Amino acid sequence: MAAYSAPQFDAPLLARLRAIFDRHAGPDRKWNKEQVEAFFHHIQADSNNPQQQPEILDKGGLGFDQFVRYMTSPAAEALAPAPAAQQDLSWPLHSYFVSSSHNTYLEGNQLTSDASTEAYRTVLLRGCRCVEIDVWDGGERFTDALDDEAAAENVEGGGEEGLAPAEAAGEKVGFRMRTMMKVSGWVADKLLNEKGKRDMAEIQQNWGKMVAAEPRVLHGHTLTKEISFRDVCQTVKECAFQTSDLPVVVSLEVHCSPPQQEMMVAIMEEIWGDHLLPPVELEAMERVAPSPAELRNKILVKVKYVPPKEGRGGDGEDDNAVEDTEGLEGIEGLEPEEGAPAKQQAKPPKIIAILSRLGIFTRGVSFKAMEQAEAEMPHHIFSLSEAMVDDTHQQAAGQFFAHNKRFLMRCYPAGTRVDSSNPDPAGHWRKGIQFAALNWQTWDRGLMMNDAMFDGSVGYVLKPDGYRGLKPGDEGDAGSEPAIPHRTLHHFSVHVLAVQNLPLPPDVRDSDGLHPYLTMGLSVEPHPLGTTKREPYKARTKTQQGVNPDFAQEVLSFANIEGVTPELSFVVFQVWDDRPGLDPVMAGACLRLDRMKSGYRFIRLMDSQGVATDSIILVKIEKKMS
Repeated sequence: MAAYSAPQFDAPLLARLRAIFDRHAGPDRKWNKEQVEAFFHHIQADSNNPQQQPEILDKGGLGFDQFVRYMTSPAAEALAPAPAAQQDLSWPLHSYFVSSSHNTYLEGNQLTSDASTEAYRTVLLRGCRCVEIDVWDGGERFTDALDDEAAAENVEGGGEEGLAPAEAAGEKVGFRMRTMMKVSGWVADKLLNEKGKRDMAEIQQNWGKMVAAEPRVLHGHTLTKEISFRDVCQTVKECAFQTSDLPVVVSLEVHCSPPQQEMMVAIMEEIWGDHLLPPVELEAMERVAPSPAELRNKILVKVKYVPPKEGRGGDGEDDNAVEDTEGLEGIEGLEPEEGAPAKQQAKPPKIIAILSRLGIFTRGVSFKAMEQAEAEMPHHIFSLSEAMVDDTHQQAAGQFFAHNKRFLMRCYPAGTRVDSSNPDPAGHWRKGIQFAALNWQTWDRGLMMNDAMFDGSVGYVLKPDGYRGLKPGDEGDAGSEPAIPHRTLHHFSVHVLAVQNLPLPPDVRDSDGLHPYLTMGLSVEPHPLGTTKREPYKARTKTQQGVNPDFAQEVLSFANIEGVTPELSFVVFQVWDDRPGLDPVMAGACLRLDRMKSGYRFIRLMDSQGVATDSIILVKIEKKMS
């Protein structure tokens, strides 16, 4: 959460505050002690929570200046502090929702945007605790491993475009050079005597020292630009534990050949060092996963699990058969045809054992069905696309939810979201999924909900009662587990008084040309064991004008909504510019329903790119729930 900055009020909003104060004041335009207590008890609903009581409650009376000071203090913010119970870090890993990223390396859309290490830096410093790396074979490049003299002996006259050894370092090995070495090796094997073969073997050994091919990171089968796997690992190390010491999960999608996988392991071990967990015989471990508190400053590698008997090559499957086409399904020409014979489909690369062994508490397993044997394997993690999540939940909602009480699951956006848009993660959390991976480069409703879920946390939020099993060591059986919350939201209303300092869109120079209106959406997912979907409840204000619009206490409200879990329900506010056929979003905010305080409050707005602004909304919030 950003450091608190007290708002400065312009004249229109100050007038609104004056009207609120006068409405509750006596003839002398002041509040006596009884009026102060009545306001904070009946309207602000703060008097029952000592942590939220402002200091002015201890005073005998209240003047307007003191009221304004209260309204500029954190006590008047609409967002309540994160509940302490949700920050209990002593439960097993699968008992938490974890702030997660999808295709973390991308700066924009899924087809043509650049990859960047800065994308990893950005999400980690914003509190993300699960990043994704898609790894592919890298091209050979000249190195500076040999001194100039040795390099000169081996590349004299052979460097592409006549490059000198020093100039060749870091350059890609050209087609001519690669062909020459391959043909030379073939000729030596077929035509030369034993001494000639030994000489050629020595040349090829020196060649191996002169060139190197390190894995690269990119979105395969697209026009996205690549970055170095080594650079990504270095950035993860630098940023992983700056904002939190809780574990970071690195989800590997591996497309590399076995030699490049060996290099991946060497790079991770070299750079991450003690941040990696030591090798463990999992069969000898207890079945329950450790807690986030026990994994502080650790990097957990999520990678395809290969049983030890499979040896070097693994079982021929990818990290997850579904996940290795992650981001590609639904894009014509980039995925195997449905029903095509197995021999015609591209066979995914094998995962070597030394890479697989890095996945200790996050052993990736290909998802086929809830009944598969691996669904009970200790420390496994399934990865499903949003479409497969919906399909599987429709078929076996009870099994799906029960599985996620004891084991990890990750879901990711559909491949048809080529614009890097996001689904609403609340639907995935409501099904018990721990890692709802999102495209952090796109600030839309989905990412707004993610920000609201983890605001004020350390990237891990304990699931509500009913969404996790019993804590290890607790007495009792499954029948003693808490029930899934089922509450009714009888009344929820937001009185919109005024907005201040709206950010002007780039194409609007005159504030008089701005015609804002406010929408409010309430995302309340249905019961996790049900299969019916519930669309967000929506309401909007009338259109106003200018950057400081007065909405005249217009009321947006919803009533009698059943099956509510407040910790997994979200209120999304968005300010739009009313234009024919356009209606661009200017600013927005999202708050978790359980953390919205009642009474007269301020809501801080982000701009359309998710950047904090000095724009605020003055509202009056009323809610009644049983």
